Amino acid sequence: MPPEHSHQRRHARRLTLQKPISGGVQAGHDVQILDLSLGGARLEHTVLLRPGSTCFLRLPFKPRSLTVVGSVAWSQVVEQVAESPGSTTVLLYQSGLEFGSLGTEARARLTGFLEQMGPPHDETRRSL
Repeated sequence: MPPEHSHQRRHARRLTLQKPISGGVQAGHDVQILDLSLGGARLEHTVLLRPGSTCFLRLPFKPRSLTVVGSVAWSQVVEQVAESPGSTTVLLYQSGLEFGSLGTEARARLTGFLEQMGPPHDETRRSL
């Protein structure tokens, strides 16, 4: 997590996923969802998400996916990776997405998913 954000307070309890789940952001770009809460998510991806920009995140819930809207709170490069052996390298980013207000159905579905996945970390260092 970026140190410049360590002074902010987390508003919702975060679930760190044992195994990242695949999701998507606008225009069909794939992301890995590393952390998830009612307040936001930490994503890993290869497309640039600019801090302050609006982002639509598709959560692959069953029986149908859920799309939430958020604002990119922070983004940083974590490493360079090759897309395939012998190919050019791309930048791998991690970004924090802060959700806007969730509708009743979206909040209920996200709460149900978080409860099903296990107890969240009671970390209160940063707001996502």
